[in-house]
Amino acid sequence: MKRSSFSLLVAAVIGLFLLTAGCLQAQSGTITPVTDVATPSPEVTSPSTPDIVGVWTGTTTGYTTAAGFRESNTSYTITAQKGPAFTGSKVYTRWDGLEYSENLSGVISSAGEISIVEHDDGYTFGTFIGPDEIELRHLQDGDNAMAFIVCLNRDKN
Repeated sequence: MKRSSFSLLVAAVIGLFLLTAGCLQAQSGTITPVTDVATPSPEVTSPSTPDIVGVWTGTTTGYTTAAGFRESNTSYTITAQKGPAFTGSKVYTRWDGLEYSENLSGVISSAGEISIVEHDDGYTFGTFIGPDEIELRHLQDGDNAMAFIVCLNRDKN
């Protein structure tokens, strides 16, 4: 009985050794996993960057510490684009009823994500809803903190 228990223990230890053999390898005193199986890399096929030069109009809905909840009309004019980078301006009506304009610059990622920085303050991030429709999220901190959703459609004129 002792001999069969001992044999079973030795067989289990050898089996465990064979299962784990080659899974770890020592390098410079550290243990690092060995990966003999090649992981297939996805084929890099990014669609071409969409041309967004032109006028985009829509609405801005959100909250500002200066005026509370509000909604207004907004217009983005993209004046130049080179590859994924672009520049332009936006025009909007503020809570005080005056129309304001701000210059901006931005980029479009290979995944179609839009990142915009306003030249004065604030950041805007968004995505394409369709070829002629964009949804943006504008954030600004400080004394006049605000958060807005901006829904824009490309003007066809």
